[in-house]
Amino acid sequence: MAGKTTRRVTAVRVRGHKRTIALGLLVVVLVFVAHGRFPRAFEFLELKAFDVRMYSGKIAPPSGEVAIAAIDDKSIAELGQWIWPRSVMGQLISALNDYKALIVASDVLFSERDENDITRSAIADHLKADGLKLDAIKAAVGTSGDEALAASIKAQGNTILSYYFENIYSENGAAADQTHVKGSLEQIRMPGPLFYNIVNEQPHALTPFSAREYLPPIPQLNEAAKSIAFVNVDHDLDGAIRSEYTAIKFGGLYCAPLFLAVAKAAAGDAPLQLNVGEFGVEKVRIADVEIPVDLAGHMLLKFRGPRGTFPYYSISDIIHHKIAPELLANKIVIIGLTATGLGDRGVTPVDDEMPRVEIHATAIDDVLKGDFIFEPHEPTIEYAGAAILGMAIAIAAGTVSAVASLIAAVLLGIGYFAFAQHRLNATGEVIGVVFPLATLTLTYLALVSYRYVTEGREKAYLRHAFEHYLHPDIIASLVEQPGGLKLGGERKILTILFADIVNYTGLSEKTDPAALVALLNDYMTKMTDRILESGGVVDKIRGDGIMAFWGAPIAVPNHAGAAIDSALAMLTELNALRKNDPRFKDIDIGIGIATGEAIVGNFGGANRFDYSVIGDTVNLASRLEGLTRHFKVHLLVSKLTLTDSRGGYVARELGLVKVKGKEQAVPVVEVAGHEGDGVEPGFYNRFASVINLIHDGAATKARDELFALHNERPNDEVVRLYLEKLGADAETAPSEMVFEFDTK
Repeated sequence: MAGKTTRRVTAVRVRGHKRTIALGLLVVVLVFVAHGRFPRAFEFLELKAFDVRMYSGKIAPPSGEVAIAAIDDKSIAELGQWIWPRSVMGQLISALNDYKALIVASDVLFSERDENDITRSAIADHLKADGLKLDAIKAAVGTSGDEALAASIKAQGNTILSYYFENIYSENGAAADQTHVKGSLEQIRMPGPLFYNIVNEQPHALTPFSAREYLPPIPQLNEAAKSIAFVNVDHDLDGAIRSEYTAIKFGGLYCAPLFLAVAKAAAGDAPLQLNVGEFGVEKVRIADVEIPVDLAGHMLLKFRGPRGTFPYYSISDIIHHKIAPELLANKIVIIGLTATGLGDRGVTPVDDEMPRVEIHATAIDDVLKGDFIFEPHEPTIEYAGAAILGMAIAIAAGTVSAVASLIAAVLLGIGYFAFAQHRLNATGEVIGVVFPLATLTLTYLALVSYRYVTEGREKAYLRHAFEHYLHPDIIASLVEQPGGLKLGGERKILTILFADIVNYTGLSEKTDPAALVALLNDYMTKMTDRILESGGVVDKIRGDGIMAFWGAPIAVPNHAGAAIDSALAMLTELNALRKNDPRFKDIDIGIGIATGEAIVGNFGGANRFDYSVIGDTVNLASRLEGLTRHFKVHLLVSKLTLTDSRGGYVARELGLVKVKGKEQAVPVVEVAGHEGDGVEPGFYNRFASVINLIHDGAATKARDELFALHNERPNDEVVRLYLEKLGADAETAPSEMVFEFDTK
């Protein structure tokens, strides 16, 4: 019958290969359809995967050419509440000029007049109406803060101010930013924003982003600056900032962002070049550096670390010249907000609250170092990878075993991920991993599920055929390897357990048969559950007796300890039954456990056999269970079992026992419980000292201690047996306790 079953299973598996592969290819197609139908879901996951891939390891440090002049808590505490008078900002620019800063860029907008200047103008107008002369008016109201700042900017000569675009939109009609601020302009105010010197725009070119309005600096500062550039940033699907715009079209011109304005100045005012093609931005170049961008004109940022990675210098320290000159000399200094509560922060892959000034610093540093990451315009490799991985796992799942196909799936996934990661680290190319790995995973899971369902019929057939003969663990093994249905056994070190109900004969005589069967069913369910939970195999249930073993067919770490733990759990379960079920009020059990060599395997005839264990260790475990009645204890184990269990129990050695059928005496141990679970170890420790006294020949002292233990526990049968063995004569007292019983 086993051979016929094996041939049937093999034939079905062969016929299923082609169907499995075909199903796998269908799943690949469906995943591609899902990717096209729900691209945002894949994009969201890809963003998260990118963050892990990019920033989970060591991050390259910044170039050291960029520093941040921080409007921080310290500066606000020393210079007053933000917004400061423009005269303070003028002092800052002058101080940076003193420090010989190479370029000064401001992430702070100056789109409105200084509030102090507005008040000053009102006072001047009032004095003028009163007929006061011009010199007297100037003396009365003081110097304009905007004039002071403009003068400082002109003196520095290399200061770039920022502006903000309003109502940004893409050519396909999607709005990127619909904000509107009072004072925004629909036409360029001259001198205008920094724009690309060289623009190659093909016919029918797709303009990535355009703006309808902008919020420039006030004219006085606009004219004083070297140039002005926008500071808008875009957000990804999850709200994080991972890139910067490189171009936004306004007033017919392609305008440049702050980071490119700074890079242009650092490169000696090298020209900016922009190529726009039919599908979007194709190239951005400054001097001899080509900046990789996507079709929307975004440059991916390669962050150098969390906030504070770039050096921050408090503006109050800069104004008061407390910074060492070499820290700012010939540096690019960006002015920005970092103080708590002032906002102007963004979520990034490396920091959930990174000041935006540091985001711009990152973009500048990337260009200065020429260190970029980029996504290819066409996801050719990503799509090819998804198709190859899906087809490969379909073929593997259809032709090899479940374990081999799992290994193939893991290796394919690791291989593709390693390839993508190598490209990222070596060239900066960001190749997507979510779509290919999702195709691999979903195809594999679909095929595994399919095989599970189809092969389940054959496995059910085997289970049904042998469920009356073999343990479920053995059936599960045979389902995968029908060739295991053969006679024979092997020698192994196992742990064997026997458990019986005490005085079962008397119980059966006074209990109604139907009630007795119900009681036994409930009892056996609880006891066998504890055995199976510990990794044991319930070999036999005969009447009130249970035989179980640990260590085969599946290896169990520390099988001796697992058997003892299971036995203690059985005793705990019985106590619970006594408390909650009146039927078990007078039920007690004895358990014996032995560890040693036994033969385990299939025993019987060619047409009927059983998976079991035989050998001397089995007999010893059975005898130990019987001896629990003589010693009136619940759990007896061989000393080898306790030694192999690695300890952790409250136990006492009872001496040597000669059991029926064995010539050699065996050391046995009573196990009372786990250490620390409520069993008082003091009594058992004192008993151990009695054994030491007996071994040392101090019988009188041993007897005295035994009487003390007897008074403490008058019903302890082991103490009574020891007193009986010692007798009254110290000279004839044995130095080793040996118990011999003629019955089981």
